Amino acid sequence: MKPASIQDGRRLLLALLVACIAGAAPAVHGAAAPATLATLDYRQAPKFALVVGNQRYGGAFALKNAERDAQLIASRLREAGYSTTLRLNADRATLYADIGKLAAQLRDGGVGAFYYAGHGVQQNGRNYLVPVDASMQHAAALAPSALPVDYLIERLKDSGAHLSLILLDACRNDPGGADGRLYRGGGDSGFVAALPANGMLVAYATQPGERAQDGSGEHGPFALALANWLTRPGVAVEQAMKHVMTQVRASTRDEQRPWMATSMVGSFALVPAAGQPALLFRPRAGAPEAAGARALPAAGAPPGIVQWFQSPDLAQQMLLTTQIAREARALNADDLPRLTRQARGGSVVAQAVLGSAYRDGFGVGTSRLRSNVEALKWLRMAAQQAMPYALNELGEMHYLGHGVPRDSARARSYFQAAADQGYAPARLNLFQLSAETGTPDLQLLLR
Repeated sequence: MKPASIQDGRRLLLALLVACIAGAAPAVHGAAAPATLATLDYRQAPKFALVVGNQRYGGAFALKNAERDAQLIASRLREAGYSTTLRLNADRATLYADIGKLAAQLRDGGVGAFYYAGHGVQQNGRNYLVPVDASMQHAAALAPSALPVDYLIERLKDSGAHLSLILLDACRNDPGGADGRLYRGGGDSGFVAALPANGMLVAYATQPGERAQDGSGEHGPFALALANWLTRPGVAVEQAMKHVMTQVRASTRDEQRPWMATSMVGSFALVPAAGQPALLFRPRAGAPEAAGARALPAAGAPPGIVQWFQSPDLAQQMLLTTQIAREARALNADDLPRLTRQARGGSVVAQAVLGSAYRDGFGVGTSRLRSNVEALKWLRMAAQQAMPYALNELGEMHYLGHGVPRDSARARSYFQAAADQGYAPARLNLFQLSAETGTPDLQLLLR
């Protein structure tokens, strides 16, 4: 067997697996608190919220429940003590201005919450919220007239807030499906996975590639579930979101499956129970989003919440793997500052994207960039957080001798670490290594 064949075999398996996958289950991400953080009593802390309901789009893109959903969530947040701005049918300029105001309100700390009901789109690996003045008739005109979700994340990240909640009741899908129901989107594929900054939770009404329903009654299913669980006294936000996921999946007969990513520090309830400690922790600048390199429940987090990128579910593995590959292929010089900043801040997906991009090369013509040294640096950072994708990539680089002396034993150890988490491409690589010795172990593929 030639060394390159292990990479070719992996790519063939990935192609076959991706072709067989119809969807993926929700993913969640827990984070342990760094050792030293400034604290603030949540009961006395500043609490601000911006709630947006966009439904008055043109023609077939008009929605019917986004305004009511926004009003429902705004009322719940006000009851929870949040100074809440409710904005209905916001244009692009208003969205930018309101987000800027929310960030300014949080410069001295506290908690910020953002809820959006309306259309969302995904183009070239970026997520966008669609204002009511956007041109939705032409796909090429959507991104320039919409608001990037990563802009929202960056503004809240840099605001000074101890904690930020971003709740997005939108996805990118056919607004008028064959079943006659109305959905919140403008195309046929869902939001890509967007990681939170430090001290942040980002929740989506549905997972990537699926549809978010506008609702057959007076509210959408995600808004109803949020209203039911988010402000229950003493219920931690991450635990509340797990209940939201369960309620939405049940009410939609599993047609809509919410998911979240969180880098919250410690455990936190939007409405603390009587006598319950309610301290906020300020994330350190540049602190890792997922503190530590363990696939264990976070300190203070509800049981069952583990690193979201370590799911043993095959569909989730392949969804994330293909997203990383897509982001790496689409990378250009303009993306490098943002992606590098995220990677240095601890974003395991940003690290994996940079590692993959530098390994395979990105850009065009004479500006094409390729560096095994850079690839190894970023992949090692992701592997330190026990990310299966990065562990497997490092195994391949050591097996093939890319940037390091060829070392099959070390490659095997990386493959094994990824395979132990159920990562299918690593199991294939271990099988190929066993086949080279003349003792192929089929159980590596069948487990």
